[in-house]
Amino acid sequence: MDKCRREAMENLLRRLWTSREEDKEFVCGPKETSFNGIPEDQLLSDLAAEGLITRHGGNVELTEAGDQKAANIVRRLRLAERLYCDLLQGREEKGSSFACRFEHILNDEVTDSVCTLLGHPPTCPHGRRIPPGRCCQRAAQAVRPVVKPLSEFAPGSTARIVFLSPKFHHRLDRLNSFGILPGAEVQLHQKQPTFVLRIGATEVAIENEVAREIFAIKVA
Repeated sequence: MDKCRREAMENLLRRLWTSREEDKEFVCGPKETSFNGIPEDQLLSDLAAEGLITRHGGNVELTEAGDQKAANIVRRLRLAERLYCDLLQGREEKGSSFACRFEHILNDEVTDSVCTLLGHPPTCPHGRRIPPGRCCQRAAQAVRPVVKPLSEFAPGSTARIVFLSPKFHHRLDRLNSFGILPGAEVQLHQKQPTFVLRIGATEVAIENEVAREIFAIKVA
């Protein structure tokens, strides 16, 4: 199967998965609808022939195999967005274009390496859930994470906040009020008996549990 057809099929699988994620009904486009110049109806027939979807009239549903494959595609896309925005410091408005191209060249092994490198982020830059992979389930450390919790940094380290993953929403509001936001640079002043961060000229004390929910990349 040629590359353009395979990419078009993957894009359609992703569209099916995200429609369900958003609790929206998947609606087939007009007869002239196409992906990469290939008619949508033809792509749906190809997906059905591979056992990835079922079709009943105008109703299209993912099979178990199709759901897993689609989740992997979504995972690659959203990790690619994280890679572009968090490590490459790209502009967010261009991240989706980069990610759409990059997702098609990632295999499972490289995807797990990227995920581990980023510290197993739970969401993409837009706040959508990243489907977990095998590396998340086994907390693989084959590739040393570049993005990691503040609790793992040494006193005196300066770090740039990448993302926050608080257990409770009120913690997010509290951290934001202190200026602890993605992109902010903080210095870890001390870890015992409590965590003390310096943000500019301000010092902020946080609980150890909260420090484990703030993910950052080392600057100095």
